[in-house]
Amino acid sequence: MKVSAYLGITMKIDEANRSAAKIYPDYRSLFLEKIPGALTKGSWSETRMHRCSTALTMPQGTLPDGKCSLRPLFFCAEIRIIKRILTTMDRKKDLALKTVLVAINAKYIHTNLAVRYLYELAKQAGNTQVSFVEYTINQRPAQLLRELYLLQADCLVFSCYIWNINLILELCEELKKVSPHTRLVLAGPEVSYDSKTLLERNPFLDQIIRGEGEAMWLPFLKSLEYPDSLPNVPSLTFSAWNHTIQENPLAPAFDLTGLPFPYGDLEELDGRILYFEASRGCPFQCGYCLSSIEQGVRFLPLPQVFAALDRFLAQRVRQVKFVDRTFNCKKSYALAIWRYLAEHDNGVTNFHFEIAGELLDEECLEFLKTVRKGQFQFEVGVQSTNETTLASITRKTNSEKLLEICRRVDQMGNIHLHLDLIAGLPWEDASSFACSFNQVFAIRPQQLQLGFLKVLKGSAIHRQAAQWDITASSRAPYEVLSTRWLSFRDLLSLKEVEEMVEIFYNSGRFSNLLEAILPCYDSPFSLFAQLGAYYTKQGHHLANHSKERHYEILRDFCLEMGLGFPAEWEQLALLDLCLHEKPKKLPNFLPLEQLSSHKDWNCGFYEASENIQTYLPDYLGEHPRRLAKITHLQWFPFALVPSGSNGRTYSAHPGETAVLFDYKANLRNLAGRAHMQILFTVTGKEST
Repeated sequence: MKVSAYLGITMKIDEANRSAAKIYPDYRSLFLEKIPGALTKGSWSETRMHRCSTALTMPQGTLPDGKCSLRPLFFCAEIRIIKRILTTMDRKKDLALKTVLVAINAKYIHTNLAVRYLYELAKQAGNTQVSFVEYTINQRPAQLLRELYLLQADCLVFSCYIWNINLILELCEELKKVSPHTRLVLAGPEVSYDSKTLLERNPFLDQIIRGEGEAMWLPFLKSLEYPDSLPNVPSLTFSAWNHTIQENPLAPAFDLTGLPFPYGDLEELDGRILYFEASRGCPFQCGYCLSSIEQGVRFLPLPQVFAALDRFLAQRVRQVKFVDRTFNCKKSYALAIWRYLAEHDNGVTNFHFEIAGELLDEECLEFLKTVRKGQFQFEVGVQSTNETTLASITRKTNSEKLLEICRRVDQMGNIHLHLDLIAGLPWEDASSFACSFNQVFAIRPQQLQLGFLKVLKGSAIHRQAAQWDITASSRAPYEVLSTRWLSFRDLLSLKEVEEMVEIFYNSGRFSNLLEAILPCYDSPFSLFAQLGAYYTKQGHHLANHSKERHYEILRDFCLEMGLGFPAEWEQLALLDLCLHEKPKKLPNFLPLEQLSSHKDWNCGFYEASENIQTYLPDYLGEHPRRLAKITHLQWFPFALVPSGSNGRTYSAHPGETAVLFDYKANLRNLAGRAHMQILFTVTGKEST
């Protein structure tokens, strides 16, 4: 090749070189950081990179080493590749690279708070190349791969948790094959504690963000344009040019006053659960929880909290979940927010709080009695009532005091109560766990969450696992497999109990029938354990069942156990069914004709305007036939009398009862239970 031909090539790329200098002033950095990774993921030799770098940085018209015979064809090939890359970069209208934050939620109704924070912070800084997308773990991996590829992003940042990390790693591995130039970055609690190992084991990953993303977000975005700045980005773990893993120091704790309101258009999120945080950190040091690693608690200023709550209330959103680890750790702060919500109640929005029940004093309890029914929802982590167990995980709780306060909250009748237990903790065997279960169940919370210990990386229980002979799954969610006190078979039995509690208790669909069956057993745990063993033995756990079929299964179980299934129980089953939807099908032990009993009386009820005014005022003006379709009037051949400590269940007595069920969405409680009104009861000679 002649010298003149070579000089022509260098002149053609001169303009591209100057454009590239705007982004990469250091050409050696361009080759060591950008080009090798973008083209061949490190396959270029040092000699090849040096020659290429030399070719581009020489004065125009000069050949390498001043020799005309130095393999000009080699440099022509390299120059063509480099020119194509630099020209593409120069075409960008904005120097910022297209960055997409990716959330993969557990359910569609959930929203991801983290990606919204980062998106809003980038927007405030004037970066228009950042966006976010949300998917769910229920979508097919092939579908998610397609969607992520079509984004054509320069950088994808994934929000990682124990429920989605396996799927994210699978997606990233395939993405790197089909889009090798896309930078794949992981962030979130699931990747913050072993980032070096994660990068070493998964070479398709590029970087990992540790800890609070907000504190390092803007420097990180700048590093996408200027790779030389990577060593200066706090909280970042990345592969350096010499193939070593570098872990930068963590950024200082983020000032919460800098948190933006995370939701741009609340109307677009209609029907979904919105998350909000007023504080970060936790004052307790529970061994199983990652929040125990943080030191101290930081609070969002109250005016900032109130401004955010005003936006939720104005939009009349369905539910806001505070993600604060212990919302009421500072009494004055919690009370100020609760009082503000009570004063500005819109009659619709429900607010969920995770609280330490034992911290509720008399002032708090007296105030909580006054809030609208359904406005607040409390989740309380009891975890265990075994004092030795609680001490081993440094959970300082007076279980007796805690349960008494929870009982008082439940008896108020206006706050939805959700109590948690954890199976697999140190010093808790099957008998001890059964005792904890029975003590918590006696309160009759609306939800009893039976969870299993997750041995999370970074937690104290992870460091102490060998001490307690705890084995756990090596893959997320790192659930316990056995302990010194519980074998794997024991945990399988507790899994059966968990499934029965979810189906027959937490669903709220069997509450009246369960209350009738429970006295036949020594304890609630015994009932659910035997029901679980029967359910598995019959193979019911291998198939999905209709709601009507579950009533039939419960009846079959009672007959198998020799309990019988009297007519009163059949009617309580019908009551439970009517409480959730207008019945069209019935379990096989109930005659379908019962749905149309007292037909003439029912028609007369809907035709009387005074009845509509009294019992269904929201439906004034509706045609009687329409009312009969959207509500349900059911006669029971027994008198239904309130029973139970909380008055939410009924028992059957001799007599007859007419009950009106209204299925309007805004009248249902948080468990989906319809509005129920007893219209007429005949007990012996008396009627009401």
